[in-house]
Amino acid sequence: MLQLLKRYRELILVVVLLLVPLGVFFARSKRPVERSAVDRAVVWLTAPLERGIAFCVTGAFRTWTRYLALHGAADRAAAMGRELNLLQMERQQLLQERAEAERLRRLLGFVQSSPSRTYVGARVVGVQLGPVGLQSLLIDRGEDDGVSRLRPVVTADGVVGRVHSATAHSAEVLVLTDRNSAVAVRADRTRARADVRGLGKPGACKLEYALKAEDVVEGDLLVTAGTDGVFPRGIPVGKVSDLRKAGNGLFHDALVTPAVDVTRVEEVLVITSMEQPEEEVVPAATALPRKKP
Repeated sequence: MLQLLKRYRELILVVVLLLVPLGVFFARSKRPVERSAVDRAVVWLTAPLERGIAFCVTGAFRTWTRYLALHGAADRAAAMGRELNLLQMERQQLLQERAEAERLRRLLGFVQSSPSRTYVGARVVGVQLGPVGLQSLLIDRGEDDGVSRLRPVVTADGVVGRVHSATAHSAEVLVLTDRNSAVAVRADRTRARADVRGLGKPGACKLEYALKAEDVVEGDLLVTAGTDGVFPRGIPVGKVSDLRKAGNGLFHDALVTPAVDVTRVEEVLVITSMEQPEEEVVPAATALPRKKP
């Protein structure tokens, strides 16, 4: 018997290895009420082995996913970080280009709204807004482009200043907020006339020569009056703020918030020519008769 077992031990082992899983399968495939005593014994004996195998398989899978699968994760994370930085840079560039396109679109709309004027577009390439010296902007257009001294400089929002000096390819713009800058204005609501002068610091000007007899209130929009020989009529200059009505004197005491923040200007328009004021025509009924010689 022993010799027979030794002779056929490989065959017996193969048969056992095939029959045991098959028996376990049939025993577990039956419903509990249909299992015989043998089936229940097989299920009971193989349950610890099944749990052990499941534990080993689950542990191996967790080890793979948590440790072995992390091989090269640092390189992938670094690559993703570089890609994220590139995407953020592209996003910032797109946002800047969109903002520039919007500014240029508004400038174009401003130009189209006054076809009787001639404009030269320019970019701001230098800024001098410190407390010492002139407050000015340097633009990349000059005399070769038709830019000359005292030419008005504006944006779609309103007055920036006037050309202080020009070379062949650049010009210096004296901004509205400089102490040496003054613009003749009128209140858009009541047509009251006054002047706006810079205070030497960005973001603030003062209202001058606005008679107290005139109706001026805080929030009034001030536009160019066209009487100073520099700026055409109707361009926004700023709004009245901090109006003080108390005290003596003939004129209002008030500040003006500029329509254009000169610290943020990037593109401007230089008005190189503008329409001439219409000549006053004397009606025929009121014209004086010529004296006969």
